[in-house]
Amino acid sequence: MSYPVPEHEADRIKALHRLDILDTESEAAFDRVVRVAQQVFDVPNAAVTFVDEDRQWFKATCGLGISETPREDSFCAHVIDGAEVLVVEDARADDRFKGNPFALKTDGIRFYAGAPLTVEDDYRVGTLCVSGPTPRSFSDADRTLLRRLADLVSGLLESRQRTYQVGYLTSALEQIEEAVVVTEGEPIDPPGPRIVWVNEAFLELTGYEREELVGNTPRMLQGPETDRETLDQVRSVLKAQTSVKVEAVNYRKDGTPYTVEWTVTPVRDANGRLTHWVSAQRDVTERRAREDELEHRATYDQLTGLLGREALDQRLDAALAPNDADADDPAADPASGALLFMDLDRFKEVNDSLGHSAGDRLLQVVARRLRSAVRDGDVVARLGGDEFVVWLRSGQTEPEATDVAHRILEAIGTPLDIDGQEVFVGASIGIVPDLSQYESAEAALRDADVAMYEAKDAMTQDVAIHEPTMTEKVDTRLRMDAALRRGVEREEFEPFFLPIVGLEEGRLFGFEVLARWRRPDGELVSPGAFLDVAEETGLIVPIGHQVIDSACAVLHDLRSTFNREWELSLSGNFSRQEFFQPDTKDFVATVLQRYDIGPSDFTMEITERAVGTGETTRWAEVQKLQSLGIRMEIDDFGTGYSSLQSLLKFPVDGFKLDRGLIDEVPESEAGTALVRSVLNLGRQLDLTVTAEGIETEEQLSLLRSFGCAYGQGYLLSPPVAADAVENMIAHPPWRSLWGAESAINTRDAS
Repeated sequence: MSYPVPEHEADRIKALHRLDILDTESEAAFDRVVRVAQQVFDVPNAAVTFVDEDRQWFKATCGLGISETPREDSFCAHVIDGAEVLVVEDARADDRFKGNPFALKTDGIRFYAGAPLTVEDDYRVGTLCVSGPTPRSFSDADRTLLRRLADLVSGLLESRQRTYQVGYLTSALEQIEEAVVVTEGEPIDPPGPRIVWVNEAFLELTGYEREELVGNTPRMLQGPETDRETLDQVRSVLKAQTSVKVEAVNYRKDGTPYTVEWTVTPVRDANGRLTHWVSAQRDVTERRAREDELEHRATYDQLTGLLGREALDQRLDAALAPNDADADDPAADPASGALLFMDLDRFKEVNDSLGHSAGDRLLQVVARRLRSAVRDGDVVARLGGDEFVVWLRSGQTEPEATDVAHRILEAIGTPLDIDGQEVFVGASIGIVPDLSQYESAEAALRDADVAMYEAKDAMTQDVAIHEPTMTEKVDTRLRMDAALRRGVEREEFEPFFLPIVGLEEGRLFGFEVLARWRRPDGELVSPGAFLDVAEETGLIVPIGHQVIDSACAVLHDLRSTFNREWELSLSGNFSRQEFFQPDTKDFVATVLQRYDIGPSDFTMEITERAVGTGETTRWAEVQKLQSLGIRMEIDDFGTGYSSLQSLLKFPVDGFKLDRGLIDEVPESEAGTALVRSVLNLGRQLDLTVTAEGIETEEQLSLLRSFGCAYGQGYLLSPPVAADAVENMIAHPPWRSLWGAESAINTRDAS
């Protein structure tokens, strides 16, 4: 792809090369900036890059595993063409980048924002940029902050350029622009060599007059904050008559401290004898302040002021590392405490209803309450989002750690005032009670996280202590996830067919399609074993598509085998994710056309619980599906929380009575009366009603007497594989329940 070329490109390239930064090793200051950018903007990727003649080179990165790219593939090549922040909210929707190879990758760059780095006469030599694999917006405040961070990088570049231009062994004349002091060659030990000459810059830096300095020693600039170890290091190097570069705190004449970076170089006569020392000094107070600020940003969460994830990991790892010196002293173990992993409940609801600013203020209030609920020596950290960690440093038994967790929950559970509105949130907490059993922060946090999800899933408790079985359970789910993904790739999922029978005459009306997973070893796995993981990971969508596509192919072959005028319906179960997904309409339309199936012969089923979770607000997708002319039914009717409401609001053609209701027939008079009432309701609303789970002849007889139109269940037939459907049609297993003459296997077109 093409890229713009800035004006004065040749001069810009020269300015870049004068920095002498291309292909150099990483430097801590630049690394800190990209870590701050990554955390501040909550993006996976951040980088400091430089745009050379035909390439883009990365000086510092977070989240990116590359060191350079061709310039023609670089987003940053567009940034340096202007002075403003460039924001690409969705690269695939931007004509400049939609063909970019990084934008086309699955986990590539969809979102990008970059600010130019300027040096010398406003030459834009590179960028500070952030990116991610999903589209997102970037506010004016975000642009301003990115611009300020880029200005910090530009300042670091200019500072670095000056430092490397001076060097360690440049002559005194080349260092005149810096604060320069020349001393005698000896003595090295206190009081040290006397000052014999200083330049004007040195006078301005220290505030002294020349006559006050000459004849005295540099010790007069030292004070209480001057690091003695640094001075000892300098003295040791000078005794070896070599050069040294250090950073230390000195004091001006008026007593104000300043941070100075200084080099000391020996000056020798023609015979190689040491005669003087020359020192070039530079005030780096502001730079140090900027670096300290960046270090603070990298260490602490900027929203709450709590310790950040990276710093927590480092401190935990340091505490968990074996220490031979303390091996025989249990009391010296700093990691003998407990770890509490907390995740807020209903935080997303606050964000969605009150806005992200309110969500941020909520997190700040929660952080303050967390700090107030623990001891001063305990560590409170925010991992990101609404996840927090409390590290109880030592002296905590399992019951004590549990008490702290409940104290935290009590503090969090008190109503919070957010912008004058009373907000209630809860939390779930997982506890690793003994950190001494761990060797890394990653392992301890993983287990605490696992326990937290156990507490969240349990519904009846807010606190859970980690047990090995919990991690095993997670590992099992991970293995199941991997196996499901392989199964999707290998198309191991197949349809089973459960006949739907007209209860008046025993005619076959159609089939409900059920998913089965046939493993490579021949094992047939029912959905109960994998459905939860499939829905959690989103794999339910490709699995459902495989099964429905195969079922439609079977129906097409059946119509070829029998009479093509013969009609047979197909009902497919669709998960909530599938039903309300925008591309589901295209999938259904394509598969019906491919197998020549009329829309009226295809029914999409969705559970009542899925309808009742608020998804009914997404009517646009439902209306698109309806426009195909297909049927829609509510599955498992009677198990949700808003049965009647779902019938009134959701545009259905029918519903299936859950087997839980059918089980009440005829043993429970109340249950039987309820089934009769629901069937009457269906007739009054002109909805098709199918009874699920018919297992006894008595149930069948009562349902027929109630006027139930359709039924399915093991009394009629269990679900069968595709290769058994043709025989079922020819020899219906329910024939004897109606008699040979009425048990025909077709239905009228009407």
